Amino acid sequence: HVNPDTDSIASAVGYAWLLHESKGWDVVAARAGALNPQTIWVLKRLDIDAPVLLTDASPRFEAVTRRLDTAAPDSPLREAWAILSRTRGIAPIVNPENGKPGGLITGLSLFNYLSNYVGPHPRSQEMRLAELLDQPCHEACDTNVPRFQAGTRIRDVLSRILREEHNEFVIVDENGVYLGVTRQRDALNPPRMQVILVDHNEPSQSIGALEEAELVEILDHHRLGHMSTHIPIRFSVDVVGSTSTLVSERIEEAGLSAPPEIAVCF
Repeated sequence: HVNPDTDSIASAVGYAWLLHESKGWDVVAARAGALNPQTIWVLKRLDIDAPVLLTDASPRFEAVTRRLDTAAPDSPLREAWAILSRTRGIAPIVNPENGKPGGLITGLSLFNYLSNYVGPHPRSQEMRLAELLDQPCHEACDTNVPRFQAGTRIRDVLSRILREEHNEFVIVDENGVYLGVTRQRDALNPPRMQVILVDHNEPSQSIGALEEAELVEILDHHRLGHMSTHIPIRFSVDVVGSTSTLVSERIEEAGLSAPPEIAVCF
């Protein structure tokens, strides 16, 4: 909810707990707006962490990032070779002192380096191939690989992604520290965030870019809005005083007892 009250927050916290306990789902309680003073007081009083602030459901690079093993720039090429064999052709080269990526060794960059290092003379290839694996990784590293911050919305740089000749991208945090790698095809087809709306069912009250997410359920006690979905979803609306009451009923139906700090919110 973009204007969450205590019922909105309690419902999100309680329902996230229920889905985790009853179904084993990895659910995170979230909010789409700032907390009001009353809710802040309640959460502090009960020692409950506030739901994470999530204002936009548009996929970000963090959703398509793979954390791969890395090799240092000065480490022997055999280390990168071992990583390449495990990762289908990607070996990130990262400075161990500051975590900053120098680039990637890929099948193409390795082939180009191999061609230049060995040369066109067949009689020298056996000796040179033996020496190759002792060369430092930075010699075979492609340093022109594009870098994107994990929190960047993919749609904001979509035109750049489509123009890129590289098929692999390095993902970093806000300080430029290596987080992982993604491929162009994964960035062009990111998984949709799965969203459950509680205590509201109108798009104007909800998280931004909701149309880019996968809406899986709505649990509410307000009037019906103008929400539309691409596929059928679980939609529960009832005439009760709060959405927290609906969450409490679900917990009881599941045969569970909420922790005291959550139960008191209902």
